[in-house]
Amino acid sequence: MKYVEIYKLQNDGSQTVLATCRLVDGVVVIEGDEKFASFVANEGIRNYSDIGEKRFFPKDGILFLEQLQYNFKSGYLNAGTIKEEL
Repeated sequence: MKYVEIYKLQNDGSQTVLATCRLVDGVVVIEGDEKFASFVANEGIRNYSDIGEKRFFPKDGILFLEQLQYNFKSGYLNAGTIKEEL
């Protein structure tokens, strides 16, 4: 199962996992912080591989996972790369 972890910077400089986005039956399920999960599910994320205004939502599956690392790459929130769960 493919997944991406979203990390949040803490006051002491460490990072903790804010949410985990897992690909389940072609749809992304967001586990973790409920406010974050709700916001991302409702607002979607930008498609940084296209100049247009297209947004991806969890229903878009792998395309959504692939764009997370480009949408969350600040000092405060950071998405990892796609990993494979065995």
